[in-house]
Amino acid sequence: MSAANVTVNAHVKPDTALSFRSHPEQDRVVVELGDLGGEVALFLPRAEIDRLAGVLAAARESLSVPAVKAAA
Repeated sequence: MSAANVTVNAHVKPDTALSFRSHPEQDRVVVELGDLGGEVALFLPRAEIDRLAGVLAAARESLSVPAVKAAA
């Protein structure tokens, strides 16, 4: 079986549905962005939830840091 590359873009806006389904017996969750009109589902084992949370925290923090301006 050959591998396939797929790129998915999702713009999360204030009215974008965000939800999750927990599967404790499999130690994972499914995080859903969007609704039936267009949905992205992330299948995350416990360790990847922590990794995603860290990336999102770093992304949020990057918005709080003043941009470094190049010297003129």
